[in-house]
Amino acid sequence: MYKIFFLASFMTVSLVSAQKLTKENVTGFWKLKEAGFYEDQKKVIKQFDNCRLMRNYAIREDGFAIYNYVEGKSGDCSASEPRLSFWRIVENRIQFYVDDQSILEEVEVTLNKDKTITFSSYISEQKKVNGDAFAEKIANTVHYDILEKQY
Repeated sequence: MYKIFFLASFMTVSLVSAQKLTKENVTGFWKLKEAGFYEDQKKVIKQFDNCRLMRNYAIREDGFAIYNYVEGKSGDCSASEPRLSFWRIVENRIQFYVDDQSILEEVEVTLNKDKTITFSSYISEQKKVNGDAFAEKIANTVHYDILEKQY
């Protein structure tokens, strides 16, 4: 009897502490704070200067999202054409799309305790690249962006 009560209590606590993505906790203007990838289960942080740290997402309540991609070196920043898309929440992910068949980007979202969010590559199944082990490794590497809410 005690084991059943303990198990039921543990499951309730686990469900309460599970994160739930909502429109309210992902909308806003999010600026890149850190980015990198995972290699052999270790986090590898990319070194960015102020230009690349200007990358940002504007995730709007009306279902539109704008991604601004910036490259270059400090003093010589080059912004790309902003990417306008729709967005939707699917389980623990955000899909950025232009129509139901054209997903531009799909990321797993983690809500962090420091009020940042982490976007991680969503890889639904491992990709095979015949004859090119390096390309296959790159295609299956999980990249991440830590974004800080500006407003």
